[in-house]
Amino acid sequence: MEIRLDEARKNRYEEAASLNGQTLTQWTIANLDVAADRTFEQARVTRLAREDFRAFCELLDQPMPQAARRLLEEDPQWA
Repeated sequence: MEIRLDEARKNRYEEAASLNGQTLTQWTIANLDVAADRTFEQARVTRLAREDFRAFCELLDQPMPQAARRLLEEDPQWA
């Protein structure tokens, strides 16, 4: 991977890496891993407030609406 940085930014990142006793490569990889994990979590996890979660669970416990049942019986267009 190649990345273009202005001198000030490169110096800043090198100093941050040095403070952690890491090379710039080690520091970059560690921070990219953290950023990737955060991005995956934001894309894959839905967080609900306690009251909203209770309401969601109550909806799941109710019978499926007839319109949803009919939709599940249809063959998808992409099949």
